[in-house]
Amino acid sequence: MMRTLLKPICYFFAIITVLTSCKKNEIENVGTFSAKDYTFNRATKTFSTHTDVTANITLSGGIRYIYSYLVRSNATDSLISVASPNNASTYSLIIPTASFPLNNMSKALGVKILAKQDDNSTIEGFVKITYFDPAFPQLKDLPAKITADLNGGKTAITANISSDYGLAQVDIFDDYQTESTYVLVNSITGLNAVKQYALNYAYTYRRASQHIKVVAKDIYNQTTEQIIAMPVDVTLFKPKFVGFPTNITPNLSAVTTVSGNITSVTGLKRIDIYDDYQGAFSLISSLSNLNSSLNYNLSYNYTYRKRAANLKIVGVDLDDVQSELTLPLNVNYASTLYRDVVMNAQTTATNTIFFSETGTTLGNCNLNASEATMAFLFYGTSTGPAFYSPTNTGSVATNFKCNGTSWTIANAGALRATRFRVLVPGASAGIDNVYAQFNANNIDAIDDNFFLTMNNIAAPASSSSRFDATAAATTGIFNTTTAYLIYARIPDVGASTYKNALIRVKEATSTAGTSTIKFDIYVQK
Repeated sequence: MMRTLLKPICYFFAIITVLTSCKKNEIENVGTFSAKDYTFNRATKTFSTHTDVTANITLSGGIRYIYSYLVRSNATDSLISVASPNNASTYSLIIPTASFPLNNMSKALGVKILAKQDDNSTIEGFVKITYFDPAFPQLKDLPAKITADLNGGKTAITANISSDYGLAQVDIFDDYQTESTYVLVNSITGLNAVKQYALNYAYTYRRASQHIKVVAKDIYNQTTEQIIAMPVDVTLFKPKFVGFPTNITPNLSAVTTVSGNITSVTGLKRIDIYDDYQGAFSLISSLSNLNSSLNYNLSYNYTYRKRAANLKIVGVDLDDVQSELTLPLNVNYASTLYRDVVMNAQTTATNTIFFSETGTTLGNCNLNASEATMAFLFYGTSTGPAFYSPTNTGSVATNFKCNGTSWTIANAGALRATRFRVLVPGASAGIDNVYAQFNANNIDAIDDNFFLTMNNIAAPASSSSRFDATAAATTGIFNTTTAYLIYARIPDVGASTYKNALIRVKEATSTAGTSTIKFDIYVQK
């Protein structure tokens, strides 16, 4: 009986001995690892005084690969670096700072490094990272409002400024040229990283300023700022416009004289004149030989430019203080111009629909609600992107998806039958005339008289027009370089009438479902 018991016990101890031996082999030292601890500075997005994270690794059998994983308490470990030392026995690993997610390091604990030999044995090391989040400078006791000396005397700006890590600079700004656009007055430097600084700045008022901004900067270039209001009637200092009309009816075929008086406290430096015929104000003329006049009689001959809606006059004085006067132009246009409309194809899905009444776009998720009001769609086919009539979308509707759900046309009878005709240069004298008028900025009235009678261009008949940068242009194929004008006819919502439109294609990309297009469009009123 005793002999029977001893035999299993011997087997048991033998197994224990084997297991102990295997565990010892697994943890057997196959190399060495050494690295410093690092501190990541949130403000500078660097590792203390070091530019990169480094470690030294030695493996007895040579190093094949080194894998580096960023360890964070709020995320799974992420691979940030792989090195291949070509079986060197000793290797100095460098992980560039750029390999780290610099804007997402607040929960970083360190970098786990695995070095692997040819026989798949590994050594593991860890580089500790401490996250340092320096506090911003503090501005205290700065008044919310001050009364400035407008007569050239000094106005005291006082505050207590502190920084846990030291101040580098304090900047003083004001907005003397344009309200809330700040211009540097002075910088207080040489603070030598003091942690407490009593600001006492003697500010000389600059005409038309309404605010002071104080900015404190620490040694890490972190800034804290505060605005001080200066209640001042700045109209006392700015140039004034006297005797100008409230609006202008321009002569469309000759110059229009715009006149009035501009006064200045310090003297006029310059008068700039703009109009907005391109949709935004652009400079027409700048008058600079004004002899620092305190009272200038402006008489300017304005040459009207089609599509302009406003004239703007800007007076600038010797201190660069300026004021402006906008004069609406009384012009009734026969068409509305929508500029730089951007659309994208069905996969991108955010601007697939165009509305001619407003010049706006919407995406796939608005298709069902817009069946009766959409003017046309933009669709990326296998042969190139195209403008599509709403009534031509039956076979492709399922490709317009909102959150994975296809567009199922609910009210096909409400869809508008928009039609397109690409105008191909050289096809007729009338088409060439449309291009000439367009390029001369003379397009406005685009009624049937313009297209059918004056230029003998047949009404659009196609339910789509397709972009192709290389194919020869046809009445159904356009590009952005030669045949870039498209004549469209858009039925009115819920009516048997229609409005003409002229599309000027400016940019296009052809990548099937993610194609894009940018265009200007004139829509008949």
